[in-house]
Amino acid sequence: MRRKLTMNKEEILGIVWKCSLCGFCPKDMECPAFDDDARWESSYARGKVAIVHGMIKNPELGFQNSELAKQQLFSCAGCGHCLYICPSGVNVPEIVMTGKKILVDANNYPESHGNIIKNLKELRNPFGENAPRAQKWEELRKNINAETVYFPGCMAIYRTPQIALNSIELFKILDEDIKVLENETCCSGILYRIGHGRLLPEILKPMLDELHERPPKQIIFTCPGCLTSFKNIFSSELQEKFKDTKLLHFIQYLYDKISKLGDIEKKVELLLSGKIKKPIIWHDPCHLARDLEIHDEPRKILNAIKIPFIEFKQNRLDSNCCGSGSGVRSAFPELAEKTTLKRLEEMKDLGAKTLLSACPFCEYQYSTVASKFNFEIEVLDFNTLLMGLLRAGE
Repeated sequence: MRRKLTMNKEEILGIVWKCSLCGFCPKDMECPAFDDDARWESSYARGKVAIVHGMIKNPELGFQNSELAKQQLFSCAGCGHCLYICPSGVNVPEIVMTGKKILVDANNYPESHGNIIKNLKELRNPFGENAPRAQKWEELRKNINAETVYFPGCMAIYRTPQIALNSIELFKILDEDIKVLENETCCSGILYRIGHGRLLPEILKPMLDELHERPPKQIIFTCPGCLTSFKNIFSSELQEKFKDTKLLHFIQYLYDKISKLGDIEKKVELLLSGKIKKPIIWHDPCHLARDLEIHDEPRKILNAIKIPFIEFKQNRLDSNCCGSGSGVRSAFPELAEKTTLKRLEEMKDLGAKTLLSACPFCEYQYSTVASKFNFEIEVLDFNTLLMGLLRAGE
């Protein structure tokens, strides 16, 4: 379910009335921003809509300067679950995004988000770290004639490098000639999601100029958030830089490749069958399932290569969030942990020992929280699982 982005204040005032106060959002969904202990109305989707409505309709009341507005709007992980379940179709995520922009204009936003902005401006990544200059990356940067760009994203480069390295190995196996961008930066979608979207052109200019000067045929992403930024968040002016370029998540790319192999069982199953010893559970990342509507492909790949897996009770478009997106992990780490722990407890109850996903951010959040709270589980990215199985079959 793709969301309309960049709603203006007039549009919001025109649709707020659609909220019928039916109670579906507090009753029938698990919002990552909802505090189970407090149970305030403002924690629910409809409460956040009311806050934004108040800031737009009655700015003289000063809601935009309140701690409550900052807490409740910036604790929204932008997962889009409320839009999926809302019977009236109220676009709560985008209403909240507009509210965040109003708070930013009032200089009322989390301090940790200021650090993210500073790091992006200075070092082109939200962590404020120097980019790794490993030989493998340097070779790919020099491969300027390749027509496929691999865009690993900052999480895969700085926090989950095994995802990027295993993806590169899979490209080799699939005979895909790739390059990485010399001026690669964080997709900076986080800026939009924390209300600072106006900074995107400034930070993205070197990277997008490179894409414009030597446009690739396709860009393949391992991060659903990055792909969502390129497809849904960047303005039409920014998208003009790569208008003729195909944009794919690695899952889509892999599915296309496998579909063309013919009898997949003969070519792949012999390498992979019997190698899975622990029950696997598949987690649908929010951006992948709801923003990009990619939920059939990973299941079809797993079924095709005979990898048994189980499902969370809520999955696909109804999947629950890991809890850490849109700057929530940096601003409200305990709230993010609470949401992650719910997923890990459900996974434990279902008997799964390995959590599989296709989002570097989800993997990092699940693995760090699982380690902190002593869950004896394994957290894997899709590409890491496949490469591990292929190596075991050698």
